[in-house]
Amino acid sequence: MALSYRLPRTRRLTHGGFVLARQRRLLPLLWGALIGVIVAALAISAYVLFAPEAESVRQLAELRQAHTRLTHEADENRLAARMASARASELERQIDTLNEDLRQAQDELAFFRKTQDSKR
Repeated sequence: MALSYRLPRTRRLTHGGFVLARQRRLLPLLWGALIGVIVAALAISAYVLFAPEAESVRQLAELRQAHTRLTHEADENRLAARMASARASELERQIDTLNEDLRQAQDELAFFRKTQDSKR
């Protein structure tokens, strides 16, 4: 009977699993290293791909600012040209009016001279 008493105890002791080798902690390290390499490769490729884009974006922004400035200057120059044209038209109109007044004055002067010559 002593044997039957010991048998379950032995089974209880050996029932658990034996660990013959330690678990490897290398696999998570390998995954971490792989993810790190992938992230680094993505960062480098993004820099290589988008760095020229960033430069062209800066150039595009500078060109847009220059375009805006030049458009503003062109509008101002158009306005100045319209004003100059309007002034020139007004001056021509005034000159035409003055020439007409001068012709009338000359006609009147000629008339007065004729009338004075005929009185003599």
